Amino acid sequence: MMWLGAAIIILTSTGVGWELSKRLERRTTLLRHMKVALETLDTEVTFAMIPLWEAFEQIAKQLPAPAKDFLNGVSTRLKDNEESTQQAWEEELNYWSTDVDLDAKDIDILKQFGQTLGRQDIEGQRKQIQLTQAYLETMEQTALETQKKYESMYRSLGLLGGLLLVIMLL
Repeated sequence: MMWLGAAIIILTSTGVGWELSKRLERRTTLLRHMKVALETLDTEVTFAMIPLWEAFEQIAKQLPAPAKDFLNGVSTRLKDNEESTQQAWEEELNYWSTDVDLDAKDIDILKQFGQTLGRQDIEGQRKQIQLTQAYLETMEQTALETQKKYESMYRSLGLLGGLLLVIMLL
């Protein structure tokens, strides 16, 4: 019975370590997806000249969740004419950000971008999109470095922490 408890402790702590390492990976991936979404939005704004809700809807079809969920949520809010573009973006971002592995800095960058949506002419909007893309690129590089630095450490610490706890309990 004691060995079963030891195995459960080791498996649980290893699982925690793996989950922490996966969070780092999910952050990097999500930043990349949001950057791609902005690249596509830049193209849509420049060439397609369609309403923002429709652009977000089309972009969402090209992305996996959770980026897809966010853009669909913004699109739905805009389509239903519930609020301004800035309100729709910020409220959906607040709702969505509780379920994703982004840092506060990442969320702030997206919030700042949302405050400029629909307030400028096409050229001004493109500049804002490109500026936000540059910020997201920087954050993605930072996230990638952090992931490389800590991913294996979290996995190892999960396993070793579990082993240490079992040894202490024996």
